[in-house]
Amino acid sequence: MGGTMDSTKQQRRRGDTRRRIQDVALALFAEQGYEKTSLREIAERLDVTKAALYYHFKTKEEILVSIFEGLVRPVEELIEWGREQPHTLETKQEIIRRYSEALGG
Repeated sequence: MGGTMDSTKQQRRRGDTRRRIQDVALALFAEQGYEKTSLREIAERLDVTKAALYYHFKTKEEILVSIFEGLVRPVEELIEWGREQPHTLETKQEIIRRYSEALGG
């Protein structure tokens, strides 16, 4: 059982690291533009080696794609959920509520 717990902790840490990389990359992309941002700068801002960064993402494009996937996924899941529900006012209200939550509101 301990192996499963360790695996879960590792996955969570890996996810946290990926999230930190995405956050830092997005901040740098906003500050100086995608083209002018290098993987080296992202690694430096995170205070990690480029090799550590490569473990999670091989290219800037992979980072950017992962950011967009993270933004789109909750909306896609909401659409799928909505398609399975009855077409009622309550469902429409719940879709709006969930969409607002997905946007952070």
